[in-house]
Amino acid sequence: MRLLSKISYYHFGLSALVLGITGCMLFLFLRHEISKEIEEQLELQTDMVAEEIHMGRTVAFPLVTITKGDESLMKLPKVFKDTLIYDRLQKVTEGYYYFSESKKINGQPYRIRVMTTYIGWDNYSKTILYIFLSIAVLLIVLGTLVNYFISSRIWKPFLINLKRMKGYSVSSKEELQLTRTDVTEFKEMNSVLIDLAARGKREYTALKEFTENASHEIQTPLSILKTRLESISQQPLTGDIARLLNDAKEATIRLSKVNKGLLLLAKLENNAFTDVQWVSLENTLKRNYDLMEDLFQHKDLQVEQHIESKVVYASSFLMEVLISNLLTNALSYTDAQVPK
Repeated sequence: MRLLSKISYYHFGLSALVLGITGCMLFLFLRHEISKEIEEQLELQTDMVAEEIHMGRTVAFPLVTITKGDESLMKLPKVFKDTLIYDRLQKVTEGYYYFSESKKINGQPYRIRVMTTYIGWDNYSKTILYIFLSIAVLLIVLGTLVNYFISSRIWKPFLINLKRMKGYSVSSKEELQLTRTDVTEFKEMNSVLIDLAARGKREYTALKEFTENASHEIQTPLSILKTRLESISQQPLTGDIARLLNDAKEATIRLSKVNKGLLLLAKLENNAFTDVQWVSLENTLKRNYDLMEDLFQHKDLQVEQHIESKVVYASSFLMEVLISNLLTNALSYTDAQVPK
């Protein structure tokens, strides 16, 4: 998952969680405040009804019930609750709040109950939920989009520099160029990357020069050594001298392969394979086997050659290295035949 997408997902999830918790808290707060306000209004209506009774007036308020009794009414506590009443005209059950309180008016105990209708909490909940969801969706979508575009703009230099780093090579002649940014962390990262690229380039150049110099220094004495060994092998030799000579030849071949490896490494680093042509595998195989035939005979290995004529379009140097390595592996990992 890309960084910008991951940040957007986290922002979306966190926004939804925060808005969900906020919505629940808002609903509970509104319910408490509305209930408290309704209770205060009903208590005020109770006081008004008591005042009307005290003045000797007839009380004809709707949804008001007045009960005159004995002293036992004064022991009843205040009651504030909600209830359901069936509306015969609309033929629906509606929610009501009622408040009951006992008062002594003109020396007589009274129980006064006042009621008021309200929209049920289910309707309150639905209304609040619809409004809140609309606001929440709008805020989350707009917030996520704004966050994505702002983040993409901030992270754009980083993405450009990342692309340049992928295409950069220490073997390139050009220096690493990174896009500037005003973000402190990105500035520090650019500085570190440029420094690492410069050090890598210096180490690469030093290693390349060492490889080339080492290969050239080995080439001359190795050629002289191989020539002298070939001259000695033409002379009459005893069995021990011949064995020692074969060992020397084998060591020379190994040293030659090390030198070829250094040359190969230098050419691979410089991409300097200009000898691409049609190469005969038959000739290459026979030529390399002739150079190692004595080694196969010294190990008492019998080699049967079944070579077909085949040409490939490749670097003659790399093909020489490949065939030579295959023959060396065959010589190294093949056991000598034990006569029965």
